[in-house]
Amino acid sequence: MDKAELGGLFGANWPSGRTIVTGSQLGEAGLGRRVLAGGVKHGLLHQPWRGVYIPRHLWLALPPWEQDRCALVAHAVAGRGVHVYTHFSAALLHGLTVWGRGREVHVNIPHQSSPSRQPADVHHHVAALGSQDVTTLLVPDAGAVRLTTLERTVVDCAMAARFDQAVVIGDSALARGVDPARLQETLLTMEGRRGVRKARRVLAALNGSSESAGESRTRLIIAELPVEMPELQITVFVNGREYRPDFAWRDRKLIVEFDGDTKYFDFGPTARALVDERERESALIEAGWHFVRIKWKHLERPDEVKARILAAYQASRRNEAA
Repeated sequence: MDKAELGGLFGANWPSGRTIVTGSQLGEAGLGRRVLAGGVKHGLLHQPWRGVYIPRHLWLALPPWEQDRCALVAHAVAGRGVHVYTHFSAALLHGLTVWGRGREVHVNIPHQSSPSRQPADVHHHVAALGSQDVTTLLVPDAGAVRLTTLERTVVDCAMAARFDQAVVIGDSALARGVDPARLQETLLTMEGRRGVRKARRVLAALNGSSESAGESRTRLIIAELPVEMPELQITVFVNGREYRPDFAWRDRKLIVEFDGDTKYFDFGPTARALVDERERESALIEAGWHFVRIKWKHLERPDEVKARILAAYQASRRNEAA
């Protein structure tokens, strides 16, 4: 059977209203193993998890972070409600920003399983989760999925993740409206466990005004400089127009902007957004503001970022009248 014939079969028989489906569900729709094998071979199907399929064109259209979430949902589809998702997997399902963690799936189990029975890409956590620690979300294609609550998820990640990765997750939770006091209360219930001291440091560093992983990471870099912290997302009016720079020192008219590609794709066509960004920067420069622009590639060299920001800060003059 050639690619065109297979494509016609999938188009006519794919389960209605579903994007991610199991092999057995496709089999019930008349798409047997040989058809599925042909679909994978000809690049029509992708398997984000073993025995689970998604049309390959839909998979390729997803940005990397959405592919991570799709692979996780595929695991939930395969598991059919058996698992309680924790840590970074729970964070993804809650819609939090998870950066740099890969696609390892994190689930909680009531007792330690034999290491030989654990798939390499599934991390089993053994924790006594009470009813107050677990919630249920309705996830498209997967149905009702059990996972740790937002507060427990943030604290678990704060205890287990690298500092900057945990802050990115926590910042996005605060931006979602999570109460910092609830996070502290949850952490108190974890006293005596490994990682609590690190989690305290993470919670103390959170700021819900950071609007992306890049902004969170940039803020942490600035916090290591011998300068006062800038204000985040302030409102600046120039010629009757409103601007919201990521980081700003008003008295020095100095702005630090994190330029992530996603801002252009999230807020409009790339070409138009780039023109708007240029016009915005020109207006602020004409009003006496100075810029330091940070991109993703720069964040991998934090010492260079620090040097650039510190040099701009020292070169700027304090405007006492501001």
